[in-house]
Amino acid sequence: MIIRHDRSDKESIVNASDWPGVTNFFRGSGSATLIAPDWLLTAAHVARFIPTNIQLSVELAGKRYPIARTISCPFYEPKWEQDEDNPDTVDLAVVQLAMPVEDVVPFKLYDRFDEVGQEVILLGWGECGNGLHGARGADHTLRRATNQIHEVDDYWIKYRFEAPPEGTVLEGVCAGGDSGGPALLWHDGQFKIAGVSSWQDHGDRPLGTYGCIEHYARVSKFVDWIRETCGLKD
Repeated sequence: MIIRHDRSDKESIVNASDWPGVTNFFRGSGSATLIAPDWLLTAAHVARFIPTNIQLSVELAGKRYPIARTISCPFYEPKWEQDEDNPDTVDLAVVQLAMPVEDVVPFKLYDRFDEVGQEVILLGWGECGNGLHGARGADHTLRRATNQIHEVDDYWIKYRFEAPPEGTVLEGVCAGGDSGGPALLWHDGQFKIAGVSSWQDHGDRPLGTYGCIEHYARVSKFVDWIRETCGLKD
């Protein structure tokens, strides 16, 4: 996570035990969120690199859970990530675990279409840095940032990285390794997943610098596919 330059990096570091339903792949190069005892939600461009010839596992609440299979949204275009001039694709995937997770409450999905203007918490294990200089490397520590959704469309929820004094108290965006992580929106007394970290439009500036536009796959538009695939109730 990359945050505003007038906040200490220490302010963004969180204890992973406080977010037991959020996990990572590949030693911190991709995240996922528990949405059912045996299902994770992540980005399709992350899930496609999970190997099928060896069994990987993820850690949740101090225990390891083997990955059984991954399912990318049928509307995901694998070649899309090589062409950000045409960014419309459904960058969502679900990952089934070989056994149900114990003692962790799954996150619910945000299924309303009123995301614009709402503040979200972003979580991930990727690179850290600040809005002046961008990413400065990763130490595989879980970090958070906040931002306010300023635009949505049929595929994405979007945030602009505002320089101080604008923006939220811990204004930030994602960096390398944060893909697949959640945007959590507070609703009905709990955090719900409104988006999944996908890509960033930073123009000719370094990744994660002020003015970039963060894109998260919009969960509310594809909640029916997620629920049907994972056998979830409304």
